[in-house]
Amino acid sequence: MPLGAIHRALLVACAAAALVGCAAQPAAPAVTLLSPASRLAVLQLSPGPSDDALRRVFHAGEKQVPAEALAADRRALQQQVQVSLQQALGRARLPVLASAQAVPVGASEPMQVGQPMDAASLAALRAWYPADAYLRVRVTDYGLTPASWKSAYITFEVVTTLAIGTALYVHKATRPLAGIYLIEEGVEEYSEGYAGWWLLNRLSRPVRIEADLVDGSSGRLLWRDSATGMAAWSWGHLWHMDDATRDGLLQESIDRMTDELVIELEGK
Repeated sequence: MPLGAIHRALLVACAAAALVGCAAQPAAPAVTLLSPASRLAVLQLSPGPSDDALRRVFHAGEKQVPAEALAADRRALQQQVQVSLQQALGRARLPVLASAQAVPVGASEPMQVGQPMDAASLAALRAWYPADAYLRVRVTDYGLTPASWKSAYITFEVVTTLAIGTALYVHKATRPLAGIYLIEEGVEEYSEGYAGWWLLNRLSRPVRIEADLVDGSSGRLLWRDSATGMAAWSWGHLWHMDDATRDGLLQESIDRMTDELVIELEGK
């Protein structure tokens, strides 16, 4: 078997093992931490995608994009997610989720998903939005491959490439192949990786969200999870992508993302 094929087989095997591991250790559903009478407020934090990411999604090919236009894109994104999240929560069968209140929170709020709330911040929040628990949600990636996916892929590729190259170099019989292998794999991985991310972005427009649940009386972190929505693939999108098609894919990804998040909340 060619060395490149062995390398890709290792990648597939590790990815499968990771998926099995994740399936074997499900996160406890957030709703088990609440009572049916709990008052739950949904805090929608300011979207995380950078201006550069918004520019690439909405203004591809434009050399100059006014700051006002990017600010409008960010507001539109927040509104899209808010509406989709409210609809997903409204379809939930749990009373505590069905009665949840969506509360948009500006970027000035001292909040980060995954971090407990200090007493002062919690007191200020409770003064405006009294609740027994707060579900904080934040969009981290919008219309482009999540950066964490790329980092994990690149790390694996570098480690395995160097490991195989080192193994070839150690043995005199295969030492001449080591340099050739490293050059070949470097070019191949760069081209395959770039093409792969481009295809995923073009066909599915991934949208990723992080969420956590905070105790309304102590600020303690009770639960944390994330969800990624990806629109269904259609090969025709490769050569035809007008604004309406792009926006439709983004909305489909948002709807899938919020549905997945609510499923995790319900523990289904």
